[in-house]
Amino acid sequence: MSHTIIWERAASEGLKRLRACDGDAVKPLVNAINALARNPEPAASSKLGNTNLRRLRVGVYRATYEIDGVTVAIKILMVGSTAV
Repeated sequence: MSHTIIWERAASEGLKRLRACDGDAVKPLVNAINALARNPEPAASSKLGNTNLRRLRVGVYRATYEIDGVTVAIKILMVGSTAV
């Protein structure tokens, strides 16, 4: 089953900021987010508490997303980088 990826406004803006600062270095994160359509719970992700929220980490970048089983969608809530 394939899920639809939905980008929340804050996540889209966060990705724009990352691209402005880091350029093509964020491509692996974008590729990993797009892969969530096929596999919404990859090994690189972790569940956040007792919710439908998950965190995906790719290098120094991260995305927080929600799995919605009703509409078969992945909602990307936030994109950012970890402090180094």
